[in-house]
Amino acid sequence: MSAFDDLLADPRARRRYLVILEPYDPDLGTTVAHYFSDDGFVTAPGDNPANTYFEARLLAALNFERQLFAGGRLSGRSVPGAGTLELDNADGALDAMTALAFDGRRVRVLLGGDGFAYGAFGTIFDGTADGIEFDDITLTVRLRDLQSRFEIGVDRGIYGGTGGLDGRAGLKDREKPLTFGRAYRVPAVLVDPATLTYQVHDGAIEDVDAVYDSGLALTKAAGSPSAGQFSVDAATGTFALGASAAGTVTADVRGDKVDGVFVETVAGLIHRLVVSRAGAHEPLSIDTAAFNAFAAAHDDPVGIWVRDGSTLAETLDALADSLGAHYGFDRTGRLTIGRVEAPMASGVAAYDESQVLEIERLALARPVWRHSVEYRRYWQTLDAAATAGAVSEEARADLAEPVRVEAASDPSVRLRHPLSDEAVVSTLLVDAASAAAEANRLLSIFGSGRVAFRVLLKTQPFALELGQTITLTYPRHGLAGGRNLVVVGMVEDSAMNEISLDLWG
Repeated sequence: MSAFDDLLADPRARRRYLVILEPYDPDLGTTVAHYFSDDGFVTAPGDNPANTYFEARLLAALNFERQLFAGGRLSGRSVPGAGTLELDNADGALDAMTALAFDGRRVRVLLGGDGFAYGAFGTIFDGTADGIEFDDITLTVRLRDLQSRFEIGVDRGIYGGTGGLDGRAGLKDREKPLTFGRAYRVPAVLVDPATLTYQVHDGAIEDVDAVYDSGLALTKAAGSPSAGQFSVDAATGTFALGASAAGTVTADVRGDKVDGVFVETVAGLIHRLVVSRAGAHEPLSIDTAAFNAFAAAHDDPVGIWVRDGSTLAETLDALADSLGAHYGFDRTGRLTIGRVEAPMASGVAAYDESQVLEIERLALARPVWRHSVEYRRYWQTLDAAATAGAVSEEARADLAEPVRVEAASDPSVRLRHPLSDEAVVSTLLVDAASAAAEANRLLSIFGSGRVAFRVLLKTQPFALELGQTITLTYPRHGLAGGRNLVVVGMVEDSAMNEISLDLWG
């Protein structure tokens, strides 16, 4: 174990905190680092930063709340973390910092012990400032994690309307289409009427597997298409028809391809969107091992056509919800991914009544006796009037339905709980087998017998991560024999050496 790990495990060890603020200085036109500590600290000549004094002004190093989920949901983005740190400004020496812009700028908090070299300190927060607050005594920095970066549109091109792939005049200033993974019946955009060229993605794609005119499938041509045929230019995300369309043109697409690589898993697409479609921000730190492990364990194909005006967060949520996944930032500022399952057979830590200061049993939603999972979404539906006469009655009915459904149910849950719910989950899954497996997984997790607690513990903060399993033993609430529970929320208070856990299982 490292010195940092030993420090986290030792309740008697003295803790030291360093803070690095990087607000924007409008006079200099750039960000400038400011260094603070709780007890004074100087880095060594070989450190980065070298020979730097961390001024002893830190009153409260970190009080930070992190939650996996909001509103009872157990998938999608983690709730953006929020918290504060406080600096001593009784002498007014920090008054000049009111002229600096803190919002959206990087903040780091490091934890070490007596005698630690700078390199031995561990990061316990790497995120951004939401803003600052002043009074006569303190400067308070409001903190949040990096979720704010996702509250933007998905980065894509805009048509100029000058013709060719820049689009016909009627497309000027409209967003170009985006398709990721395997997507069905994508509405194609006519970009060049002269060549009957349609676009389904702003960039290279894997392929267009099928094209439909008023719901009637056309034939894929190896060369130039003739009437009733289409040809694909995968490098530009386009296809061309051999004759003018009679009605609405849609396509089945295997979308975005970067550096010759096409991906269609939840983890793979979240990673790709964050890396390539998050706009002009500095690169994020990503927990590559977590993403690789999730993609290997959950390789169910998914696909999405990104609607105009959709935010990156909405797009990532839709992908994560397909497998009940969650994504967000850990305390070191790395983007990670996971999924809440039933508690593990053994916990990473154990707590009993000697450490419990307060315990509250939380209300849960009613058990769910039937889960329906929507899959294989049609991104453009067609009613009977919009379909070609040659389309069969079965196909015509199918084209009007936006999704298919697989369901799993347990009537015994309804017998025990007459008011138990039915749940419908919208996903981007494309295969029936994947949807059926997800329905059964949800039924097993959210049937009956689950409990939730909020527990205030007198223990060392910064040692647990969201999603981990702990063992809680307490003389009440059915916990006398110990119960394994999943950490789905936490508030860590460095000043009091306390941690509040939201537990589920």
